[in-house]
Amino acid sequence: MSILSAFGSVVYAGEVKVISRMSYYTNEAKAEILVCLPEEENVPYTVAEWEGNKIALHKGVNVLSIPMSSLKKGNNTCAVELKSETETEQYPVEVLCLPAKANEVKIDRLTGTLRVEGWQWMPVGFYSSLKGRNFDFLRSEVTQGINLYSPYHNITEDNRADRMAYLDLCAQLGIKVNYNVCSLAGSQGVGLNIKATPEEKLAALREEILRVKDHPALLSYYIADEPDGQGVSPEVLKRSYDLIHELDPYHPVSVVIISSLPARRYADTYDIIMADPYPIPNGPASSASDMIREIYEQMRYEKAVWLVPQVFGGGEIWTREPSAREVRAMVYGSVLEGARGVQGFHRMPDSGSPLLWNGFKEVAVELQQIAPYLCDAHSYKVQVGEGLLARVFHREGRLLAVVQNMQNKPREITVSLKEQVADGTPAQVIFEDREVAVKNGQFSDILAPFATGVYKIKPVKEASAVVAGNLSVNPSFELSVEAGQMTGGSGGAGGKGATLMPDTRVAFDGETSLRLHNPFPDAGAARGLFPIDNESDRTYILSVWARTDQRTLDLHRAKGTKLTFKLALGSLGEKEFELTDTAWTRFQLVCPPREYKRTHHGGAAGSITLRGEGTAWFDLVQITPELSILPQRTADGKGFMVSMDCYLEGGEIRYTTDGSEPSKRSSLYQSPFEVRSVKTIRARVYDKDGKAYAEESQTIAAHKALDAKVTYLKPYSPKYTAGGDGAMTDGRFAPLNAQAPLWHGYIGNDIDLVVDLGSVQRINRVSLGFMQSLTAWVMPPKEVEVLVSEDGEHFRSVKKIRYGEARQGAGEYDYIRIPFTFEKLKKDARYVRIKAVHPQTLPSWHRVQGESWIFIDEVVIE
Repeated sequence: MSILSAFGSVVYAGEVKVISRMSYYTNEAKAEILVCLPEEENVPYTVAEWEGNKIALHKGVNVLSIPMSSLKKGNNTCAVELKSETETEQYPVEVLCLPAKANEVKIDRLTGTLRVEGWQWMPVGFYSSLKGRNFDFLRSEVTQGINLYSPYHNITEDNRADRMAYLDLCAQLGIKVNYNVCSLAGSQGVGLNIKATPEEKLAALREEILRVKDHPALLSYYIADEPDGQGVSPEVLKRSYDLIHELDPYHPVSVVIISSLPARRYADTYDIIMADPYPIPNGPASSASDMIREIYEQMRYEKAVWLVPQVFGGGEIWTREPSAREVRAMVYGSVLEGARGVQGFHRMPDSGSPLLWNGFKEVAVELQQIAPYLCDAHSYKVQVGEGLLARVFHREGRLLAVVQNMQNKPREITVSLKEQVADGTPAQVIFEDREVAVKNGQFSDILAPFATGVYKIKPVKEASAVVAGNLSVNPSFELSVEAGQMTGGSGGAGGKGATLMPDTRVAFDGETSLRLHNPFPDAGAARGLFPIDNESDRTYILSVWARTDQRTLDLHRAKGTKLTFKLALGSLGEKEFELTDTAWTRFQLVCPPREYKRTHHGGAAGSITLRGEGTAWFDLVQITPELSILPQRTADGKGFMVSMDCYLEGGEIRYTTDGSEPSKRSSLYQSPFEVRSVKTIRARVYDKDGKAYAEESQTIAAHKALDAKVTYLKPYSPKYTAGGDGAMTDGRFAPLNAQAPLWHGYIGNDIDLVVDLGSVQRINRVSLGFMQSLTAWVMPPKEVEVLVSEDGEHFRSVKKIRYGEARQGAGEYDYIRIPFTFEKLKKDARYVRIKAVHPQTLPSWHRVQGESWIFIDEVVIE
């Protein structure tokens, strides 16, 4: 016999639950009903029907859907029929449909997550106090992953201005508020008792809800602090709960309890259930996740579950505060057991341990970065051993395995995956800049005491829109060595509450974008890019994909202002653009040739600066010259396929392969071509008006020694390995940059290496390239000698070039390639030996004295 619960939206028949997936619907295309059947028992029903829609049932969660067009605004009581072979039962379910609203907050009961203004939202914040109007410290907290604020306060006329002020500041900063109305909702809360009759409190509550319900900072209403410990009955809270939803159906109601037992008893009084176990030091950190698991098992598919972690010191009944590692274990352990929100207790400016709070905020940043994975309704637990919790989440073909060590000792872990993952696929430890390999469907690691392992696995190689000629580092913001950090540049926030964060909820390329937010115009949200090695005669194009959100557009429309951002590429050029769309749009800055004075930081550095108030997202930030020549090895490894890309809109490429200067009459590049010798490709772009751009040239070295074995009789430095021994004959020439990973560097000893051609061959020409850089202290050798041998033991010298001291001629920060070419050798040999005499010290004319380096990139033998 089915029983309709008191709050009218969940039906129980044993373990069967039937409920609307979303707490309400606005602009979705369809509404969904969840039919939740026991996973441990035989399925009691085989078919579910709703409004003519029929699905076969299985254990666990089943989803029935219906077009929103078939529902009316307001409450829709739908009759869902569950059928077995012998009987049919009807389950009435309420589906609430409302007009869309700018500050709407919905609960997705399938995942327990929130959707805030259409966005996935992982609330991570804290309790605080309005004492001394101290909320201005939120300007720093928001830059460190905090997006939720819940201060204690009475609702009185005396503090109304302060309440509105912190709500307004939170709206500016992008922080949401769990608004405290405990003093009016029937529960005293902590220190919030006010003398008033129940009727007077409800009247005041009505007035307050009407005052704040449209505020853009509002996330939810907090109506009771530990009612189970204060003897406050569910019936008292139910009156407040019903009144709030009558006045404001767009925002959920939250309650915090001190044990798992009253979760069901108070179920009619909340939409979000928060738990505050506070175990340290009287119990283990795992007590927090145990409590969350017990609540989640009761309220899954009905309510959102949050943790109130203990992030505070002694002074009450706790003799010490938890360590940051214990807080990490409490939070991550609870997330793995079903918590989808975190409201720490408690934070005041200049109070408590700063290291403890920094540890809490580190976890906050991490959770924001993995939040989209936590919306996976099909995640599964992994058994990894006693005292360990693990779960695997899915998102768009990617896997995220999270393992939490709940014990104060190191643990070895092995995670077994259900999915098919090829051996050798890396499991990237995304907050530690390392990886472990998957083998036989498993990967292993070691976790420190109370540590967290977060492993991202991509079973299938993903396509990317990054072009081959891109010069920017980490253009799609996918690479991160720790939470909140994106490699390839640096950020600025101005110290005024502006934020820059990786955002994995939305992206144009990959799964991460850069989110910049300004609480007011020119607040300082900006991203600087790593400098490129630009040349004075080239044209450079800085492009980016960008978008904003509807709230920001509405804000500017109301004020009659614009949301703009600036692209700049050092002193080469800059341009301001206006953002007018919530869809991704491409913007570009074209910088014509310009003399650029290199500094010790390198060449021109790009930047993105948000000028207007509000939020914008950026992705696929690329810097390219107008032309790139891109050689790739042929399938047999003996040659190169040469492709060329033009990044100037409407341009065409003309090129030569015989060493002559390209002109408008030269060959038009249309498709890749093959090179199986040593050739110099010279090319230039002509725009649609016939204007010629600077020439680009590149030597393609498909030479006799391509991939030949190299024996190093004297070692290169482990600081500059160019990737290993094979770099000297891989056909790749290093760019003129001391940080480029294609140079072999030597310090303290000469170069002495032997190239094995594999057989005796006629050798006519040997060429080598060295670098000179004043600031990198890199100088060419004093002398280079070529020797040959047929047996690898007896070598004879064939030619020697004496260079002497390095010439002064480069600008202070310029790089020069110094070629050494040995021609007309006409020798038969299998082994070619290169000996280069190290200068040891910097030349006499250098402004400082010290040791010198030698950098070499390729031995070309023809």
